[in-house]
Amino acid sequence: MRLDILTKQEHTDIVSAVAWSPDGQLLSSSDDKVICRWGADGESQGKIPISVFVTGIAWFPSTGKQAPDTFAMSCSDGTFRFVSRSGREEKKVAAHSGAVILIRWSHDGAAILTAGEDGDIKIWSKSGNLRSTLVSTGQSVYCSCWGPDDDQVLIGNGKTLMIKTVQANRKNLQWNAHDGIVLCVDWNVANGLIVSGGEDCCYKVWDAFGRQLYSSRPMEHVITSIGWSPNGESFAVGSYNIVRLCDKAGWTHCRQRLQSGSVLNLAWTSDGTQFACAGGNGSVVFAQVVDRRFEWKNTEVTLIESRKIRVQDVANEAIEDLEFSRDRVVEIGLGFDYLVVTTTTQCFIYGLQNLNTPIIFEIRAPPHFMHICRRHFLTLDQISGIQIVSFEGRVLSTPKFQGLRPEYLTRDLVSLSADTLVVVDSVDAKNIQILDASSGRAIGKLNHSAAEVTAVHLNQHSLGPQERILAFVDRNRDLYVASLHTGGGGAAQGGALNIPTFKLHAHVDSFIFNDETNVLVGLADGCLKYWYQPEVALVDKDLLSLTTSSVDAAEYGRSAQILAYTGNRISVRKVDGSILFTNTSPDVPLLYELARAGRWDEATRLCRHQKSSTLWGTLASMALAKKQLDSAETALAELNEVAKVEYIQYIKAIPSEEGKQAELALYRRQPDEAERILLQASPPLAYRAIKLNLNLFRWQRALDLAVKHKIHIDTVLAYRQKYLQSFEREETNQKFLQYFKQVNFHWDDIVQNEQREIEDESQRSRGGGGGRK
Repeated sequence: MRLDILTKQEHTDIVSAVAWSPDGQLLSSSDDKVICRWGADGESQGKIPISVFVTGIAWFPSTGKQAPDTFAMSCSDGTFRFVSRSGREEKKVAAHSGAVILIRWSHDGAAILTAGEDGDIKIWSKSGNLRSTLVSTGQSVYCSCWGPDDDQVLIGNGKTLMIKTVQANRKNLQWNAHDGIVLCVDWNVANGLIVSGGEDCCYKVWDAFGRQLYSSRPMEHVITSIGWSPNGESFAVGSYNIVRLCDKAGWTHCRQRLQSGSVLNLAWTSDGTQFACAGGNGSVVFAQVVDRRFEWKNTEVTLIESRKIRVQDVANEAIEDLEFSRDRVVEIGLGFDYLVVTTTTQCFIYGLQNLNTPIIFEIRAPPHFMHICRRHFLTLDQISGIQIVSFEGRVLSTPKFQGLRPEYLTRDLVSLSADTLVVVDSVDAKNIQILDASSGRAIGKLNHSAAEVTAVHLNQHSLGPQERILAFVDRNRDLYVASLHTGGGGAAQGGALNIPTFKLHAHVDSFIFNDETNVLVGLADGCLKYWYQPEVALVDKDLLSLTTSSVDAAEYGRSAQILAYTGNRISVRKVDGSILFTNTSPDVPLLYELARAGRWDEATRLCRHQKSSTLWGTLASMALAKKQLDSAETALAELNEVAKVEYIQYIKAIPSEEGKQAELALYRRQPDEAERILLQASPPLAYRAIKLNLNLFRWQRALDLAVKHKIHIDTVLAYRQKYLQSFEREETNQKFLQYFKQVNFHWDDIVQNEQREIEDESQRSRGGGGGRK
């Protein structure tokens, strides 16, 4: 990325503050006692004369459909004032003794924060009434801002940073931040990270607990301004005659020389496409973020100007430019043979095979980010929230759930597949909301009690319509996997689904699914790890190690991030911003392709040719998932899994198809699903369902089935008695005691009845009718 710079000179003195309105108008204030209005394109739209020196401007936040028409400005005479869009002063409030250095609206618009030369931090109501003096530092406060939830305030106090809670009786936090006075701070709502700059000429990135994540090398001059983009993906840093655009990890996208003097203040537009800078020499600088690049297979898309993108097919060297004359480009999505471009008011959907006839429709607000999957795509904006749109331009659903707050969501906290949407809960990050992608209906939520979830990914490939895998990382950097169709245990209290999860690895820096297979790749412990069938961990842990491989990743360094995994190529960004590529073996994708086409014999021949235990393990788990017993038996035999081969042979010997399916469900650790299969057979295989529960020691359920179907009550009682005798225990269950008194049983009769059931099942499977008499 780089910045397209436009410098305007309308003021005759220092520009002290700039602020964007939610609808895209810029205000700049100067010591010439004039506030200038600017359009998003940098054209002057008029001036407002004022009678005081303005030190800061803050627009009332947009909390509804209507754009606000009021802003607040802090003044050097110790007051702050409410001013209408037309320039009329609505109210003046005496706030501090000495100049009011800064003013900030809370994110919900319910309160105002001011800081002054007198060292006081004060909180006011939105009408200008004093609520409290949060802290008195005894020295001038040059920077402060609200926390993401508006219940904390970040304060630069000399060389330290302090997080002060608004509510009393809560613990505050303070730490040494810079070697010089802290001059500027910002706290992002979406990612929860803090950036700060100071007189030591360094800028630093912190988490919400004061832990340093990044520290820059000293720049030439003091850091005078800093600010996050709304989506939390990047931030801008201003100094003397220079501005930097940095990634959230801290490394620099680009550095641009200016002729503005010190950048005293900067402000981002609500869509994150550009920011404005207040120059010490009276200039106002407009910085448009351009040269954003997106790749998918052989296609590369580049935003070369604010209203122009270039699409290049590197395979045939075809280049085509797409221009958008009406509005500037805000967001670009590329994948699955589609290109989706959103401007400030419209959305364009292109098929990569034909870029001449896009589908165009109006949008209510520009999106913060976009996700594309095989069937549709997702956008998230401040007004509509989450929207799932088909590639024909039709809005399929607008998923909602209690506590959804779009401004708190980042790209990593949302994942979309062809049939499922998962969103990390904004209120409680330990909950993952699971929704149906087509209808937006809430399916339930997965509760991860260990720690807050920081990233989620859904697989894009599935061998069947019910096979959807979720991988997620929590705050401890532990990687977990869950199969979303295995929640057969029903919903627990509070709507949480009983979905089993499995911890794949610890200390994972980054992870992602392949776009065509279920292969999961992650960076952990200096290695690039591959899980070719991660869901097998929930079925048979013994096969997990046989479907996992690892290669050394020392060349990527610490804290590298996986950007994409398309086809056989993985893109990895190092901590310094450089991108490295690595290719994977084509064997596993080919195996998936053969399995998808049902060509199991060819898949077996591929494994025999490559003589890879990893391929055999992957084939075994895929065959078991698709109930291909012959291929599973062959693969397990090659892996010397004798016990599993014998179990597969036992399943193959079961006469009825329903009995085989039930045993496979039991192998996948889904006993309720296995019982359901048996009872829904025609006629129901009640004996097998009873025996299944007996083998699982689910005595009460076995007795309930026997009583309901009026068969094999004696069998249940006999096995129960044998079990108790083996442990020298007495019966205490009242229902069993009742039937022990009513039913007589003999083992010879039980064995004969079991043999008769097997014969009847075998006869029915051959189409010979029969049944229990």
